[in-house]
Amino acid sequence: MLEEKDQFNKFEGLYWHVSRNLNLIWKKIFAEYFPGSQSYIMWFLEKNGAKKMTELAEAIDLTPGAVTSLSDKLIANGYINRYRDEEDRRVVYLEITPTGKETLNLLRKEGRNKMKMICNDISETDLEHIVRIFEQISGNIEKVQEEEKNGASD
Repeated sequence: MLEEKDQFNKFEGLYWHVSRNLNLIWKKIFAEYFPGSQSYIMWFLEKNGAKKMTELAEAIDLTPGAVTSLSDKLIANGYINRYRDEEDRRVVYLEITPTGKETLNLLRKEGRNKMKMICNDISETDLEHIVRIFEQISGNIEKVQEEEKNGASD
């Protein structure tokens, strides 16, 4: 039992070290073009297409006011567009522009190159194990979040 606890403690320490440092690498890459939460807006719009501002705010856990402020900067730089619903002018949508997609892809490519440098001595088999484990952890996170959400609404 003690050995299992030691392994988990080792995992926990390594997790915090790796996640913090990888996060810093990615932040540094994105900081010039999409600082802070702007990168979340860009990523979300690219992945999900045009979204209402309120849906976007909820999805990335920001206030509508924060999304407005961040999106103003992205719009000014030509990375996203804002438009109103034709039937209900009160509804505002955001969508990524071709320039935004291109810039995001360039930054992602730079990040992937860094990741490849970091992982260059990890075998294909070990990488497959890491992916499988991350998929399992990701699924577990979703289950816990869903349980917390359902528990909170009871």
